[in-house]
Amino acid sequence: LLNVTEWYSTVIGYYSCFQERKKVPTKLTVYRAPQLVVLEPVPALEVKKSWELKCRVAGAAPVRHLVVTLQQGDGKVLSTKTFPEIRQDEPEDVEMTHMLTAERWDHG
Repeated sequence: LLNVTEWYSTVIGYYSCFQERKKVPTKLTVYRAPQLVVLEPVPALEVKKSWELKCRVAGAAPVRHLVVTLQQGDGKVLSTKTFPEIRQDEPEDVEMTHMLTAERWDHG
């Protein structure tokens, strides 16, 4: 379906079975990609120094189906977070944090 404008939408379908017309309501899940994803910059750190890395995701819907994954430049997964506790369908802003510790082989 295109151009669904209501977050709480239902499509009603009909079918016939043995000459009897049946009505079947189906709730739609409307998805919206994040409007903005911001990863706060990491300052230059000495080896073994830590920094709380923050990532903010704005405007995604529904957030209960959102998965945020932080990766290092080489593709190594640092952290993954889901938000199953947020039950609303409307867009929501979320944040995740990860404690990052500088290692000797890190660069950039």
